[in-house]
Amino acid sequence: MPKNSYERILVVFKRTKYELDLETYGSIDAYKFVTKDKKDVFERTFDSHSRQIQSRNYLKEKVFPKGHFVFREDFDKEKHLESYDLVVSHGGDNHFTYVAHQVGKTHLIGCNSDPLSSVGALLGFTAEELETVVESNFENTSVESWSLLLTKIEYPTGETIETVPAICEVSIRNNSPDLTSRYWISYDGKKEEQKCSGLLAYTGAGSTGWISSCFPKKFSPFAKHEPYFHVYAREIRAKIANKEFSLADFRALDEVEVISEMNGGIAVDSLTERHYPFPPYSKATFKLSNETLSVVVPKNKRTSHARTSI
Repeated sequence: MPKNSYERILVVFKRTKYELDLETYGSIDAYKFVTKDKKDVFERTFDSHSRQIQSRNYLKEKVFPKGHFVFREDFDKEKHLESYDLVVSHGGDNHFTYVAHQVGKTHLIGCNSDPLSSVGALLGFTAEELETVVESNFENTSVESWSLLLTKIEYPTGETIETVPAICEVSIRNNSPDLTSRYWISYDGKKEEQKCSGLLAYTGAGSTGWISSCFPKKFSPFAKHEPYFHVYAREIRAKIANKEFSLADFRALDEVEVISEMNGGIAVDSLTERHYPFPPYSKATFKLSNETLSVVVPKNKRTSHARTSI
């Protein structure tokens, strides 16, 4: 992959927790007052902030000196993404998915802003590793095509919306986490009423994330490019003892339909900005997109099965 194929580069920064907290509390004195009895937490937050600032500066000065740099809120206003050859997401996994929702066909790189505190399972590089990659003309990288999951919601009012494409997972559950999630699910001629703590529809990229903490389950993690997705009902319940559900843990090759029986919500990739109402009698359909996400990754690098929420 030649270096000059990425001449126009956009780097999207995530603000650190320290920066966001400082904005919330208004001043450093107010911030220190709130955290006066939690000095260890404050110190870890500030240390991570310092490392992330150093990583930002490294990208600006040594890796992409001719790049265009924006923060996440300014990225939302970016109107000319198609004019870039490459978008670099600098942050954690959730920041990566947020950026990925908007890049379309533009190639994307995930850069971990603080490897000491973030696993970054979706992120291929650190700032220092990216410097080596650029100097070597991207010769030790490849472009993967990650599957994307589309969601369409039809409301009883007649309104229909399509969400942003999910990179990892879609969560369907009651808006109150203490209440049971109730819905009808249909797939491949089968239909079931289910009651559980929430339903997950996830891609290969999500198969090493949230779903890893769910038990029992039938399937192991699968590759990010696979042309299918999985569906899993968390902590499913039935009045009849030992009842088996055929649609509680399955592989989907086609469209899955869910009809709400609750005051619910649908969240895409665990992002508060990507939360959609799912009230009673609403219908949601899930299917793989015909488009894929083009992600630049290092060759022969193992990635962790954990996923952070930073």
